Amino acid sequence: MKKNITKVVLVFLIFFVSSTSFADGFNSIHSSDGNFVIAVGKNGNIFRSFNGGVSFSNNSLQSNLNLNAVYTLNGKVWIVGDNGNYLLSNNQGWAFTSYTGLVNTLRSVYFVNENLGWIVGDNGYVAKTIDGGVTWTPQSSTVSTALRSVKFSNSTNGVACGDNGKVIYTTDGGTTWNQYLTPTTKNLLSVDMKGSTIIATGVDGFILKYQSGAWSSIDYKIVTKTDVRGVSVIDDNTYFTCGGGGFIRKTTNGSEHKYQSNPMMAPLSSIHFYNANTGWAVAADNNAILRTINSGDNWQFQTGVTVTYQWQLKQASSGNIGNPFYLHPKNKDAVFILAGSALYKSYDKGSTWMLLNGSVPGSSCHGFIVSGTDTNLMLAAKGTAGGRIIKSTDHGTTWFDIFNPINLTSYGIPIAADPNEPNTVYLGPDNDTLMKSTNFGVTWTNISGAESGNKFRSPCTIYIQYENASVIFVGDGTTSVGNGKLWRSSNGGTSWNLINTVSGSEVPIVTGTSLDLNLMYHNSWSTGSLWRSTDMGLNFTDMNKPGSLWALDLADDDPTAVSYNLYNGTTYISLDDGKTFAETPISSPGAAAGMCYIDKANILAQYGSGIYKLKVNYTVLTSIENQLSGIPDKFNLSQNYPNPFNPSTKIRYDIPQTGNASLKVYNNLGAEIANLFNGVKNAGSYEIEFNAESLPSGVYFYKLTTGSNSITKKMLLIK
Repeated sequence: MKKNITKVVLVFLIFFVSSTSFADGFNSIHSSDGNFVIAVGKNGNIFRSFNGGVSFSNNSLQSNLNLNAVYTLNGKVWIVGDNGNYLLSNNQGWAFTSYTGLVNTLRSVYFVNENLGWIVGDNGYVAKTIDGGVTWTPQSSTVSTALRSVKFSNSTNGVACGDNGKVIYTTDGGTTWNQYLTPTTKNLLSVDMKGSTIIATGVDGFILKYQSGAWSSIDYKIVTKTDVRGVSVIDDNTYFTCGGGGFIRKTTNGSEHKYQSNPMMAPLSSIHFYNANTGWAVAADNNAILRTINSGDNWQFQTGVTVTYQWQLKQASSGNIGNPFYLHPKNKDAVFILAGSALYKSYDKGSTWMLLNGSVPGSSCHGFIVSGTDTNLMLAAKGTAGGRIIKSTDHGTTWFDIFNPINLTSYGIPIAADPNEPNTVYLGPDNDTLMKSTNFGVTWTNISGAESGNKFRSPCTIYIQYENASVIFVGDGTTSVGNGKLWRSSNGGTSWNLINTVSGSEVPIVTGTSLDLNLMYHNSWSTGSLWRSTDMGLNFTDMNKPGSLWALDLADDDPTAVSYNLYNGTTYISLDDGKTFAETPISSPGAAAGMCYIDKANILAQYGSGIYKLKVNYTVLTSIENQLSGIPDKFNLSQNYPNPFNPSTKIRYDIPQTGNASLKVYNNLGAEIANLFNGVKNAGSYEIEFNAESLPSGVYFYKLTTGSNSITKKMLLIK
């Protein structure tokens, strides 16, 4: 029985609005030919490109409708959204017909040809169309949970995934759907299939893979268990996934994987490849769109994207030193910090903080640890000479001494947890041997030291390798005395090898990642640099970064993202494996202390004045275009209006014949600063709005080109 749906508006014309004034963020992106690309998202957000994603026009609806998925084929566009809303266009989105009556929130749409397609949504909803989406017939899915993604390989074979680990499949076009038995009950967010391979992505940092008649679960080993939200399968052995705070991971040969550097610091929600080389990815909270034409070797934004950084003070505090951030072991959005005598907890990745205890005993905090098995158990290193190691067994409410007094480093982090054994902790007192506890500080044993007398001088950092607890690093050095040294043990601390001697007196941080066991960084203070290793710390290469380096961290969900700061407060961020760094200064923050790179989109820094979080702003310069009625009889470019303008102006142009066309904006030096359109344009009259919000005042030129015809005009921006 066909589902009765209501055609609310016969032709739903689009009103075009500025991307900065209405909606930001996308849920889905698609292209069926590599040239026409469309992305949709929250609050009616719709961006279209006719040149493969080089540039986009903003065609957002004046609506609060959340658009969840889009599919395109031969000029047709299908969009599904919340509350059963569904949009259909037959002309690449120049006009839509809006339908209601599909009562469930719709999550995904897929077509195998212009007539045959499926949609899925909440409460196990599946429906099929054989007339291009004009009418839909519900099908029995055999599940009642939300279905979030659907794909078909042909007219009969399809698969859908959703909440509680549900994956359903059909071999007869959906007449019957059956359930796979999968190895998870966690929510699945997206699915794709090619040949005999099915990939489904999930919450908490894992994917499912179906090959040779069996399902397997692949743990991405992301410490913060961030979600894997999007997948695009190229063939049986090659696929791309995205998610977290902006990671893209490519898998080849079935199991070999590589994280691909890209400039997005935001939660990627969808990835789509038209072929093995050309693909796009979008994020949930901004309008920048990633594009690659070489299989992800290089990703870049569309033209007109400007990225700026702003550090925001989230919690004033004092007594900050060392690195007393610690990720919650059971809640991927939560993080602790013991700032001086104040213990705080955040449930939203550091945006807001709740005080747990404002009078933790001891002076400045140098290091802080929470048990991986019981968050009631906490350890902290407080003070320097005559310092103390304290412990809490009630989530930080009360504390008692483990060692008091004990001599500790003046500025560093003398205590560290083993990421492989949640109750194993290492402690490095000044002028003493390294100590180890396997019961979270109840008892301790002396291990060894690397300097004279089987001791260390003043351990500033201790790092235990992921998946290999026998590999331990100690950054040793006395503040302002002599040279800092990096020591490495491959036998659990029984013996030590000197890996690096720096010009500064301390090695404040050595860090690695669970995502690439060979990748490591360390820094030095008060003079020195940043060093990088690609062989698990056996050798380090000087990256020639001068200054008093202090805090340092890798993004927990993307090893291509690394950040460090100088003791005076300037923070540097690299999103390309350390090849280039962007400078992000903080105004009068006080001395630098700790850093916590929760995921690629969320980075926290502790300074003398408090806890800061980085806000990344994406300004997207877009055109806003409307097709006017009638076919013109001659080629024409009108003067923009208003002129002068601030910040937006409209440009009208006429194209009498269908063909390739471009409309570009140049500055007075002749440099192209905006690509408003570049692709095939149907004959017609058009009006496009150009927003120059991110540009300085001055004279600009706009040029219309079609075939052998071109017209250039001048406009004036006054701010």
